[in-house]
Amino acid sequence: MNARRQVLLQDEINAQAGVQWRMHTNATVVVDGTTATLSLDGQTMKVSILNAPSGATFTTSDAVRLVANPTHPDQSNPNVTVLIIDLPAGTYSLQVLFNPQWAGMADGDFVTPPSVALDSWSLTSHN
Repeated sequence: MNARRQVLLQDEINAQAGVQWRMHTNATVVVDGTTATLSLDGQTMKVSILNAPSGATFTTSDAVRLVANPTHPDQSNPNVTVLIIDLPAGTYSLQVLFNPQWAGMADGDFVTPPSVALDSWSLTSHN
C-alpha cells in the first residue's frame, strides 16, 4: 500500500457484546480521539482509526493483566503502554492505519486507503 510506506490493520468485527482492540508498545503514546501519536527513540508514528464505529476512540492503560489470576502472578511490564479501542457490539470493519513520520516522509506522502472487505483484499486492492 502506498509504496509500503503505511500499514493498515483491518479486523472484521461481528460481536454480540462490546469488545476491545489492544496493542502493546514501548513507545510514549499521546491520544487525541481517533488518532494516537507513538514516539520512541526520536521516531514518531501516527496511528488513526478509519471509519470509526460511533464512539470509538483511543485510550491507554498500563500493561497489566485484565483479570486477576491468583495462581499466576502478573509479571511487570515496565515502559509498556497498551493502546486501546473500546468497540460496541455489532458487525463492522475496524481499520487502524499506521503512518510513520520518519525523515524524508511527510503527511502529504500518505493516502487514506479505500475500505475493502477482507475477502476482497489482493496485491492491488489498495492501490
